Amino acid sequence: MNSQFHIEAVLRQAKPRLSTLLKLMFSEAQAFGQKTQWLGSVIALIEPLGFQERTIRTALFRLAESKLIKIERHGRRSLCMLTPSTAAAIQAARQRLNTPAARSFGEDWSMLVHTGGFSAARYATARKQLLELDYCVLAPNIMARPASYARGVQSGEDHGLALFEVNGSQLAAAVRQPLFGKMDWDLETPKELYEEFQQRFTPLRAMLGKRGALTDQQAYMVRLLVSHGYQHSRRSDPLLPQELLPPEWPAMAAYQTYVALYAGCAAQARRHILKITEPPALEQPVIAAPPPRQVVRRSSVYMTA
Repeated sequence: MNSQFHIEAVLRQAKPRLSTLLKLMFSEAQAFGQKTQWLGSVIALIEPLGFQERTIRTALFRLAESKLIKIERHGRRSLCMLTPSTAAAIQAARQRLNTPAARSFGEDWSMLVHTGGFSAARYATARKQLLELDYCVLAPNIMARPASYARGVQSGEDHGLALFEVNGSQLAAAVRQPLFGKMDWDLETPKELYEEFQQRFTPLRAMLGKRGALTDQQAYMVRLLVSHGYQHSRRSDPLLPQELLPPEWPAMAAYQTYVALYAGCAAQARRHILKITEPPALEQPVIAAPPPRQVVRRSSVYMTA
C-alpha cells in the first residue's frame, strides 16, 4: 500500500472540515513566507484534498463574512489572506501543539483556585479561557499548568482566581484534600482519539526517509492532515500530570508521530506551496513597448507599418 492509499484513508476516516483546512493552509503558506494567496492558488492547493472549486469559493467567502480571512479585489482577481487576529490565534494553537503533553508533579506549577465570590457562569467563562492556555482542571476548584508555560495569562487576578506558585509535591497534596472535591476525568475519549490518530498516521511515518515514498504534493497534504488530526485528538486531552494518568497513556506516542511527520514533510511541503503559489505582485504590469515604426519607401511615397 502506497502513500496515496493512506492519505485517502485519512481523508475518508477523519473527514476534516474545509474551513479548518483552509485556515491551516493559509497558516502553512504564511510560515513559508507566503502571507497572501491569489484565489487560483488557494483552489489549486485545496482541490487535491477532495474539494471542488465551487465549494472552496463558497467556504472562502463564508470565512470572509466571519472576519476570519480578508479578500481583496484587484481588478478581476481576488487576493486572500488571514486576518491578523486569525493568524495570531492559529500561531498560538501551533505553539500549544508543539509543546509535549507530558507533565509531572516533579516540576513547579502555577495553581489557580476558585475561592468563591463570583457566579458560576463567570467561573465557567474563565475556565474556558484558561483551558485554551493549557491549564488543566485538577479538581472542581483548581486549575493548574506547569510554571514553565510562560505565555498567556500569568496570574489569576484578571479572572478573580487566587494564584499560587507551588512545587509539584505541594500541588499533589492539595489535590488530595477533600476541600477541593473529587474530579472524574474523561480519559476514554482522548485515549480512543489518540489511538485512532496513531492507527491513521503510523504507516505514513514509517515511509519517512524512503526515497520517492512521498511526492511534494503528498508531503504537503500529510503536513496539513497530521496537524489537523493531532489538534483534534489533543483538544480532548485533560492534560493531567502523569501521576494521575493510567499506565501507557498514548499522548506522547501521538505527539512523537505528529512531530516526526510535521517536521519530516516540511521541506517538500514548502517546495510544493512555493511552486503553486503565484507571487502577489500588485504593482501595475509592465506594458511592452510597441514595435518600432518601420519606414518603407515606395515610389517616393512614405508608409508606416
